[in-house]
Amino acid sequence: MLFTLAWSHTPHARNTTIKKFMATGGMPPEGVRLLSRYHNVDGSGGFAICDTDDSSALASWALDWNGLLDIKITAIVDDETIGVVLAPRAAAGSFD
Repeated sequence: MLFTLAWSHTPHARNTTIKKFMATGGMPPEGVRLLSRYHNVDGSGGFAICDTDDSSALASWALDWNGLLDIKITAIVDDETIGVVLAPRAAAGSFD
């Protein structure tokens, strides 16, 4: 299943966060595949897109960072998946 893991931090946590990221690479634990990661240009946060069927591994990754960062994890789907959900409802007139 796909997830976004979005984060932000306060200015007082910036240097500690940067040091930890540079030391660890911010990589997820086994069981979570990091597909892409993007950082806000202003350095205030960013988000990652990951794939996992192991919610405990995802929670573990968040716990590695949530003492420094505010983290929000959201389940997401791609266009093909949401299209399968929407098509029968659209055909039934649910969106008229």
